Amino acid sequence: MTFQLVYYSQQDPQWKQDILGFGDPGDTIGYVGCALTSVAMLLSGHGFAETPKTLNQKLKNVNGFVSAGIRWGAVTQIYPQVNMKSFISCANTDAPLAQIDASIAAGQPVIVMVDNSPAAGLQTHWVVLYAKEGNDYLMLDPWPYQTDITKKTYLMPRYSQGNPLTRSIMHVIIYEAFNASGGIAQPASSSTTSTPQTPPVVVPVSTSSFPARVKADVTAGLNIRSSIDTSSSSNIIVSVPAGTLLNLPGAEDYAKIGGVNQWVRVRDDKGHEGFAAAWYLEKTQTATPVVETVPVPTSTGPAPAPTSTPTANQLIVVVQSRVGRFGVKVYETASTQAHVVSTEKVRAQLVVIEDQSKARPKIGKAGNWLNVQTTDGIKGFVNAELVALPE
Repeated sequence: MTFQLVYYSQQDPQWKQDILGFGDPGDTIGYVGCALTSVAMLLSGHGFAETPKTLNQKLKNVNGFVSAGIRWGAVTQIYPQVNMKSFISCANTDAPLAQIDASIAAGQPVIVMVDNSPAAGLQTHWVVLYAKEGNDYLMLDPWPYQTDITKKTYLMPRYSQGNPLTRSIMHVIIYEAFNASGGIAQPASSSTTSTPQTPPVVVPVSTSSFPARVKADVTAGLNIRSSIDTSSSSNIIVSVPAGTLLNLPGAEDYAKIGGVNQWVRVRDDKGHEGFAAAWYLEKTQTATPVVETVPVPTSTGPAPAPTSTPTANQLIVVVQSRVGRFGVKVYETASTQAHVVSTEKVRAQLVVIEDQSKARPKIGKAGNWLNVQTTDGIKGFVNAELVALPE
């Protein structure tokens, strides 16, 4: 079938407040759901009707997230007719434009990561590319910008940040829908030059510092697959030799290393990402989570107090490892709708600054908040379920 343009906004009230995957209470589709929304637009365009809301639930059902970060290969578990063909990191190299063009020519739009801000550092955002015009691509952008699919929206005016096209795309995800006939519907009108009102926020990306090695006795090589189905070779993304170092997305996967009948998400140094049999892997060292900083509005309050060290008579809690590389958010008030004043990494210590007799029963319990202070002197409230007493 011909790919049909379908537009969804991650800010749609029908799903904007839904928690993305297994993320923290503040990780909503409206806040960090552009990757999910891009996949929903791609699937729907191929005739597999999904909204961000329905796709979010289906991916959760197949463990399709690492915290709030989407597992790209999990889409194939829901729709075997849609195979993840390529997973290409090009943040430090030229984007594979020829490969993108070939996919689009075959009726297969491409999901890409771009930098949403001219500020220093990479502020990641995902969009769907569906046509090439000159030295630019037409896109479906899940962040509210130009939502009329009868009009053309170009990538470069919004996301090039002054770079050429080859350096304006940081990551490429190519899915192959087996029912595609080679055509993609096109809008009829001229380009829009609308100026975005507010940039999208950072999206969790499955990077990690949890290394594992393919065991030396795996002489035939280890297959990295787009799904855990071993009945067919069609889902094999790449086969890597014994001794290859692979990265895992988080502590949950890392804990499975060596486990029989356990599968983990892995990524090689060439950017191939998928599932691998955990019993063919071995740990290489003690893993240390990478915590990515999520941009938050600049505080208008007083500057935080100097870094402080907890004293012996204070009640201390630590951030649990279950929060993964994204850490835990500290809010200005006891609400996920409040301003985020800090993001604390796994094992970070927090000082409880409310009455200890009332605080202790809440630690580790869902639906409770703790009034805390970070080691940087920032005060706020944290979800009590996501912290624990030091061991």
